[in-house]
Amino acid sequence: MNRQPANSSNDSADGPAIGIDLGTTYSAVACVDDTGKPYCLPNLEGDMLTPTAVLVDDHAIVIGREAAMAAAMEPDDFAECFKRDVGSPVYRRGIRGVHVPPQILSAFVLEQLKSDAERRLGSIQRAVITVPAFFDEARRKATQDAGRMAGLEVLDIINEPTAAALAYGCQHGMLDTNGATSDGPTRILVYDLGGGTFDVTILEIDRNKFRAIATDGDVQLGGKDFDERIAQYLAEQFIEQHGIDPRSDPRDAAQLWIDAQRIKHTLSQRSRTSAVVFHAGVRLNVEITRDKFEQLTRDLLERTETTTSQVTREAGLTWDDIDRVLLVGGSSRMPGVTQMLKKATGHDVDCSLSPDEAIAKGAALHAAMLTQQDATKVPQIELINVNSHSLGIRGVDMQTKRRINAIMIPKNTPLPCKQVKIFTTAEQNQRSVKVVVLEGESHRPEDCIQLGDCVIRDLPEGLPKGSKIEVTYRYLPDGRVAVSARMPNTRQSAQVKIQRSDEAELEDLESWRQRLTSSNAIEPESGSPPQAAAPTTTDKSDLGSVLRRLDQLYMKVGLAAVRTAVPSNLQKAQQSAQENQAAFRAASAALDKAEKDNQNPPTRADAVRFGAVRAKAKTKFEQMESRANFSCLLLGRECIQNGSIPKAVKEHAAEIKSLRARLESR
Repeated sequence: MNRQPANSSNDSADGPAIGIDLGTTYSAVACVDDTGKPYCLPNLEGDMLTPTAVLVDDHAIVIGREAAMAAAMEPDDFAECFKRDVGSPVYRRGIRGVHVPPQILSAFVLEQLKSDAERRLGSIQRAVITVPAFFDEARRKATQDAGRMAGLEVLDIINEPTAAALAYGCQHGMLDTNGATSDGPTRILVYDLGGGTFDVTILEIDRNKFRAIATDGDVQLGGKDFDERIAQYLAEQFIEQHGIDPRSDPRDAAQLWIDAQRIKHTLSQRSRTSAVVFHAGVRLNVEITRDKFEQLTRDLLERTETTTSQVTREAGLTWDDIDRVLLVGGSSRMPGVTQMLKKATGHDVDCSLSPDEAIAKGAALHAAMLTQQDATKVPQIELINVNSHSLGIRGVDMQTKRRINAIMIPKNTPLPCKQVKIFTTAEQNQRSVKVVVLEGESHRPEDCIQLGDCVIRDLPEGLPKGSKIEVTYRYLPDGRVAVSARMPNTRQSAQVKIQRSDEAELEDLESWRQRLTSSNAIEPESGSPPQAAAPTTTDKSDLGSVLRRLDQLYMKVGLAAVRTAVPSNLQKAQQSAQENQAAFRAASAALDKAEKDNQNPPTRADAVRFGAVRAKAKTKFEQMESRANFSCLLLGRECIQNGSIPKAVKEHAAEIKSLRARLESR
């Protein structure tokens, strides 16, 4: 059937609105047809799913299947699984020696999805993008940034389980165009195990309301972790047989991951399969059974079971209160998932939705509702989500004098919501008030994420200690945060919708495209005179150079802070840096010993054995070096933010200030 998108009053200007499932391993885009039903759009290759993979060559940014196929041959030019890093402190991934924020990589993928959809629908400007329910404010903001850079007006950020529930309600005829359900309230537990993230959400569908009751998850758990266990097993079998680690070669390591994913998919259909591991001119056939795979990954599955049970308890429900257990996410196809859920919940698992397409279809339905497409065809639904993380303010316990996280909006509060609380000034004649916004469940501020702050300055002189401060927190429907503070007695106030210092870096997608594709020389055409290779950008005025120089300076500050006394609020970061430095020194010593042993092995058997030990030691050394460097970088950043710079590196303070000012002015 030749489907047409539903009509909208604004379609002539902006085209139809689409729904995008921006996944860790695969992404999909969907639209609503002229009957009000959502459907997925094929990409340029005719596939409904596009691998969330980016490859950089000398001429272009390649997205999708072709990029994924080149992973083993061009690992240094390839990136995937960057959704896990979006919005987190560990935010730069190296491609061709250039550090690329994951928002940029996500924007390239979104740009391709938009282009593929436009081939079918014409010009597209508006989209709803899905995120894991457990994404925090930083990750949601970063996803919005990626959509904006891809040329999209992001109408909303919707939780993936909520989108899946929308698609479920539509597919099973639970909704009519008035938003009414055919039966009474239905409680659905959505178990969403994707390629890189895991969510579980309980929703109630009651007439025209889709209400989330509770949610939890893990943004560092998904199908990739199951793949990793298989890749490790294949490598260990090869080492045991040949004494060499195939992961020591980047291309062979990339091929291991490709084989691992294929094995996982095959074992969902068959009880056993095999793979050929090739490295250093040697090959090994490794057989793996479904039982072995489930043994290797049992703890990962148990983590999802624990989270599922915890969400049910937090919602104040028992398994008897759940009407449906709904599976979404490509990794939910594993037989062990169905078996575990049936045993844990006592319910037959509902696999009626396409685990790969349901989320994009739900997002498309939500997009059609937001753009007020034909109400006779598209049901109008009220969505009520909950926040996945508590929101608090950094304050001081007046009895212990210790800093605390005073929770303003607890986890699983229905959105949107507003909370107003009264605090007091801590000192006599206090001239300013800083409201530090925290995200997290712990009452210790150092264990939470600091989202930002708003400051009331220039308070009148002589203000008595204990003067009232009225703080208002707003959690918006899309999970974004806004904060305001005012002094009722002075009529002074400040407000902020949380912004981040790295926004200037993410303004221009085209400049990133040019930087990446010109980082290597392009071969001259036949018969043309040889051309000089395009120089890499090293001028400090270049954004990438500024960021690299800042990281170098933060590293120096952090290294100095490792060896000096620091304030109590920096001691946790210092301890982490010290531990990573010690681990790095141990790994360095182990590598030195392995290198010496490998120089003059007495026998060929010893040469193979020492070579394998050296490969392992080198891999460990590189891992520990990366961790040590990054922990020092984080410690250096915190020292700068807290104004606590060790004397040995005081001379760097002015340059850091200048570079930060340059970034903020862009």
